[in-house]
Amino acid sequence: MNTTERFHYIDNLRSIALLFGIVFHAALAYGPYFSTMWFSADPSNHVLFNYLAIWTHLFRMPLFFVIAGFCAALLISKRGPNAFMTDRLKRLLIPFIIFLPLTLICVVHAISWSSSFLDTLPLLFTVFKSVDEPVITTMHLWFIWNLSQFCLLLWLISHYQKLYQVLLSLSVKPLFLCMILPIIITFAMSSQAVPFPPPDKIMPMGWSFGFYGVLFIVGAGLFHHHKKIIHTRRCLGGLFLLAVFSLLAYFALLPPAPTLEKMIEAARLGAFVPEHFNPWAVIVQTVAILSWTASVFLAGYLWLNKQNATSRYLSDASYWIYLSHVPILLYIQLPLINTDLSVFLKFIISVCATLGIGLISYHYLVRGTVIGLLLNGKRTAHATNQYVVNQNTN
Repeated sequence: MNTTERFHYIDNLRSIALLFGIVFHAALAYGPYFSTMWFSADPSNHVLFNYLAIWTHLFRMPLFFVIAGFCAALLISKRGPNAFMTDRLKRLLIPFIIFLPLTLICVVHAISWSSSFLDTLPLLFTVFKSVDEPVITTMHLWFIWNLSQFCLLLWLISHYQKLYQVLLSLSVKPLFLCMILPIIITFAMSSQAVPFPPPDKIMPMGWSFGFYGVLFIVGAGLFHHHKKIIHTRRCLGGLFLLAVFSLLAYFALLPPAPTLEKMIEAARLGAFVPEHFNPWAVIVQTVAILSWTASVFLAGYLWLNKQNATSRYLSDASYWIYLSHVPILLYIQLPLINTDLSVFLKFIISVCATLGIGLISYHYLVRGTVIGLLLNGKRTAHATNQYVVNQNTN
């Protein structure tokens, strides 16, 4: 693999995966399915937002971890294992340590502040009042914490080059991708609720390694065997049809939304325990995850493998925007509960205002500062090397 090659579609897909986080979290507030689960759940809701949130949830973060593995292998190939791990500590672990307490403080403040003027409190506020000792969560920053763990594991494996190369070669074999990978993910997800929750605990979660961790390894294999992507692109049509039909089946098999009592129980236990295990729902979920992730990845390769000033800027900004977007979104959505605006207008305001604030704050407070240096690394004049330097959370 030529490590001076610039993979523009990887940049663009990463931006999409991260920025779709705003769409996903905004939709949670307006989907009735999530009325007991989300901080800013609005009494005004529409079933369309159930489908939007659940659909994006299926592929957004799986896609991100495939991209993350691709970029990790690229950086190991370019700089070596030790420089890779040093870079990951700076780009992942330090931001996690800094932003997690800041995010928790902002979320607690948003809840406390809005409680004083909201006409109708979100049901999740009742859950908070019912729990004396809540379990610490990594919130939407769970992806950094999990990615740090996967990078550490890949770094250890990379010291044994024969094992490393065999593992990455096997991870992109058709037999593995079509049969073994679905079995691993289905088994990993069999202990989790449907739709699957985020692995947001401080302690490493085994099922996350069997799901996101394996996809991370697949992404690393795709870097070293990039021709596999070229050969697989002709399968996009079939994959997309499979994705659509599996999504419809998934919607049909979704269990009822958890009640307030179940959410209180989950908050006390620190985990949501499903009442019933439906193997068909878990299997269909796995098929939908993999088919949508593969479809979006291949579509990005075919149609997003180009760069312009806007896409480059969004790629740089996306990490900061994702880190900061949940508190911003809450400060926007919670006051909107008191308004009589259409739920669709509330959603548009939430997404556009959060994205706008994220971009403005990035441009004026982050891009040319030490924060930008921490998150994005040094910006270089040479495009072929810039991708390697600017790895962000890839």
